[in-house]
Amino acid sequence: MKPNSTERKSHGDIRMTFLHMTEIVFIILISLGACKNKSQVGLSNQLAGMYKLYIIENRDSSGAWKQQEWGKDGDGYIVYDGKGHMAVQITPKGYKDFSWLSEEAAINNDSLKQKIDNMSVTDLKNAVVEFSSNYVYVANYSISDSANVVTHYRLSHTNPSLWSTTVKRRFTFKGDTLILEPLNVNRRLKWIRQK
Repeated sequence: MKPNSTERKSHGDIRMTFLHMTEIVFIILISLGACKNKSQVGLSNQLAGMYKLYIIENRDSSGAWKQQEWGKDGDGYIVYDGKGHMAVQITPKGYKDFSWLSEEAAINNDSLKQKIDNMSVTDLKNAVVEFSSNYVYVANYSISDSANVVTHYRLSHTNPSLWSTTVKRRFTFKGDTLILEPLNVNRRLKWIRQK
């Protein structure tokens, strides 16, 4: 039995409807993907910049935020380039006043060895404590588009055991202040955007 032209038309209509539906779904998927990318780009652009450390706080058992002693009156900067790269340095009070070698002498093995050989045990211990207090790392980063979480994929760190590790920070803004909170730790760092 041959289908009549009405039946053929309905099959043709069905195919056309299916093709149109497929096109619509495809366009919607592309649009959603573009929105997601714009969302990540928007968050990345919002995060991009250089910030100076204002305060490091820990939450106590009562829920109150208290300034952390290690970072009190110290210095720190964090930079997000908006392209997936970041760097951070935090030093305690007095770190910049520690007397050490010049840049050239510090990278010269003979000068460095001579300096270390002439130091007392107490001076050596003080140097280890001072240099260990310098918290620096460089990382690639990505931003979760669903939870305002930035993930740092550390490339290097002043603590060798933290090279190639990954950490996550929840971030929020209050005006020009960036607030970073390590996940699963009762700590927050407040950074002021630099102009």
